[in-house]
Amino acid sequence: MKAQDLMRRDLTSVELDAPVAHVIYLLHQSGFSSLPVLDEEGRVVGIISERDLIRAALPGYVEMLQSAAFLPSLDRITRKLREIGGKPVSEFMVRDLVLARPDDNDLYLADLMIRKGLKQIPVVDDGRRLVGVVRRIDLLHRLGQ
Repeated sequence: MKAQDLMRRDLTSVELDAPVAHVIYLLHQSGFSSLPVLDEEGRVVGIISERDLIRAALPGYVEMLQSAAFLPSLDRITRKLREIGGKPVSEFMVRDLVLARPDDNDLYLADLMIRKGLKQIPVVDDGRRLVGVVRRIDLLHRLGQ
């Protein structure tokens, strides 16, 4: 099965100058764990994820969770999120991208997700414009049928 058969054609994405607060809203509304970031020509130039935003609000927190019991105060998180809420997503996005093509097969996509620890992969055309997203659950659902 090809990416084009598995992908969701939901093109929820953000532009480079989108404020973090808007990104959080879109992540919540869409149910996605990350969103593609597009340049002015509509090309995918980055990815912003929940994890990236947690790292921005609490530098070092994700790493501390791996090694010790650590829970920051909710006031600290709230303050930091308000502080970065107006900043552009371009400051926090990941630029080292893993992208899929519509012709990529399901085995390749599954392997990529496992090796890279990804929950979803944007699918792009030859011009690097977003055409869809394949999520882990989309693969699991299709493979389990």
